Amino acid sequence: MLKTTLVAAAIVALTAGAAAARPGDNDHPIPLKMALGTDVITVHGVLSQRYECCSYSFKAHAGQTMHWSETGAVARIGIQYPNGDGINPGLPNPTPLPQDGTYILTLSPDLMANGAFGPFKLTVRIPPR
Repeated sequence: MLKTTLVAAAIVALTAGAAAARPGDNDHPIPLKMALGTDVITVHGVLSQRYECCSYSFKAHAGQTMHWSETGAVARIGIQYPNGDGINPGLPNPTPLPQDGTYILTLSPDLMANGAFGPFKLTVRIPPR
């Protein structure tokens, strides 16, 4: 009986952990990969009260600049540099990228504004140096 209870508890714990891992949350950013020959990508998402969203990762080189636009839900936009520092919120446009490595771009609902929840469209452009 004890063995069955322990196995059941382990299954519940594993299932809960897997359900909590959601692509696009802060711990599991969605990779942004631009198509060969282009320097721009557009993604769509939804800012919701029910779950954490939306984080995107991308690789860049020191000296590049990121241009971005967001429409739809009113969002706070931030960035985490490869060394862990960053700007959140209040990301300038364009944004200088001062380091080589992987950046994390985050969108979260702007709770101080009307229209903070709902669909959004994010376009990111990173021209070559």
